[in-house]
Amino acid sequence: MASTAEKSGLVDNFKQWACSFSGCDGGDLKSPVWLCGIEWGYSNPDAMTDEEYEEDMRIDYSQRLPQQIAKGAYEPTNLVYFEEERWKFPYVRNMAKLYGALQGMKVENVNRESSADWKIFHMNLYPIAFNNESDELWDTYKLAEVTGLESKQIYRTWCLLRRFPWIADQVKEHKPKLVIGTGVGYLTDFIVCCGGSGIVDFIHKEIIVGNEDKPETSTRTLYWTKVSDETTLVVVPFFTSRYGLNSNALLQKFGDRIREIAGF
Repeated sequence: MASTAEKSGLVDNFKQWACSFSGCDGGDLKSPVWLCGIEWGYSNPDAMTDEEYEEDMRIDYSQRLPQQIAKGAYEPTNLVYFEEERWKFPYVRNMAKLYGALQGMKVENVNRESSADWKIFHMNLYPIAFNNESDELWDTYKLAEVTGLESKQIYRTWCLLRRFPWIADQVKEHKPKLVIGTGVGYLTDFIVCCGGSGIVDFIHKEIIVGNEDKPETSTRTLYWTKVSDETTLVVVPFFTSRYGLNSNALLQKFGDRIREIAGF
């Protein structure tokens, strides 16, 4: 008799693991502000050599990831998101500045000490970490064997159909006042992930200029919509990319505008 995994194509417990807060950095689920990234970027903060980094990824995909999946549903730990260990990441520091602007602060006054007690919840659209968006990594690290899904495109589609509705249910249950999605190229994903099958009547698009003297290099796009009576979704550029929210001026203006939109 064929096993469940053989019938479905998925490895044991993959659905339970993926339809949970896997790929999440934790934080406080009761926070009024949720942050949603794309997926963990498999970074190298400890300055490993290229060989060490490659070996670490190989071990992660062949050993640590299968072990995580085998455990089934992942429950996030109640971490202080802006803890000292995370402060070394530019993404975290820029998110703290944006959060500070939401509170009416000047972003240049935001530091590790001022943000120590701030609470947000940080999740990601997709649960598996990658150091770039290339679909080839799926084959390189034999992730079809690890997940039961033949390609990264099929994995993304599966998440759209299975994982995103689960996350939308969590948004509906916990009712954060604001969800911040990072990556305007994933606007559709964020809306489905936060709104589920609910109807979004209108998506607002706003152009924000960080530096009026240099609009050609400091113009960015903000999208926002109401996914429910309780929750506003805003989608902003990445915090750290060349075309992202990579200056105090942009972070200040985006934070100020989001504060107005969400009613903080």
